[in-house]
Amino acid sequence: MDITQLMPLMGEEELTAYQFLLASGGAKLERLASGLGWGAGRTERVLSRLRRMKLARSRTEDRSDWIAVHPETAKLQYAEPLSGVIDAWQAQLDGMREQLNALSSLSVDGVQGSGTSPVVTVEGVSDISELLRGCAAQCTEEVFAVQPLGQGAPALAREVVSQASVPVPSSAGVRVLLPHLSRYDAEVRDCADRISASGGEVRTTAASLPPLIVFDRSVAFLLDGEDTGRAHMVRHEALVEFIVHMAVSAWATSVAFRRTGGSNRIPDCLTQETKTAIVRLLAAGYKDEVVARRLGIGVRTCRKYIAEMFGDLGAQSRFQAGWIVRDHMLESGSGSGMSAADPHVA
Repeated sequence: MDITQLMPLMGEEELTAYQFLLASGGAKLERLASGLGWGAGRTERVLSRLRRMKLARSRTEDRSDWIAVHPETAKLQYAEPLSGVIDAWQAQLDGMREQLNALSSLSVDGVQGSGTSPVVTVEGVSDISELLRGCAAQCTEEVFAVQPLGQGAPALAREVVSQASVPVPSSAGVRVLLPHLSRYDAEVRDCADRISASGGEVRTTAASLPPLIVFDRSVAFLLDGEDTGRAHMVRHEALVEFIVHMAVSAWATSVAFRRTGGSNRIPDCLTQETKTAIVRLLAAGYKDEVVARRLGIGVRTCRKYIAEMFGDLGAQSRFQAGWIVRDHMLESGSGSGMSAADPHVA
């Protein structure tokens, strides 16, 4: 069997069409044919070949609207089935990887010659799932996940840390960092128990971090909440190191995940801590929905807290509330904000 049967090498037509899709951010069939100066039949044939190569996909069932698939995604899709090939195939495999690496120099924005993009935006739940599966299968040391469970958390992240349908090798450790309030979510408690039972570690923190997963401290995924079908894959060494540093810093001040017992009542200290975190995020310009996802609470609960805080602070706007909290912090000489209680007491 020849490797090109798995992925045919690109010709001039495929490369030209692929560059056009990257530069345009996607195009309808008519626009693509017009831009390339081709007929509709020729354009459809070229797009079909790119689709078989997993370098393009249609956004509509009638295949009238097309976008490019980033080569990094295709690389992971092809690498796993080829991992066990014999040495006689190695030269062809290297050639295929070189071609895909060359395509990586074309950024998604259409800027040529800028080198491999340090951050790749991947769209489509199936493509993201394929990438996460590939990274999870190749992981040898550690999976570090922030906010993969609870309100607004992506289902793909939950599947990785719970190892439900995305198995992680037994040699790799799993660390999960959640907001304090996640302890009051029954579904999160059950999932945390399963993670701990399989040898993983779950902790909670007051820090506000977006959902993310890091594999072996070499590749990070920044995940949009609530399964919007978009994720940002980071392979740039310095950027991954920065993301890991922020996550590990939050982990260092976190506490072990503790069940709340039979009561789901949130203690006043955590409620006040959450309000403080909310007003800081609002002052930074985040919308209600983003703030709720960051803190692992529902949007209605978030807005209820906002209304209560405005009354407590005497603030007329979100920006003013942020400055009032900032002044309180400066006067107290600490970063504790409005809360003087121990946030770790449950």
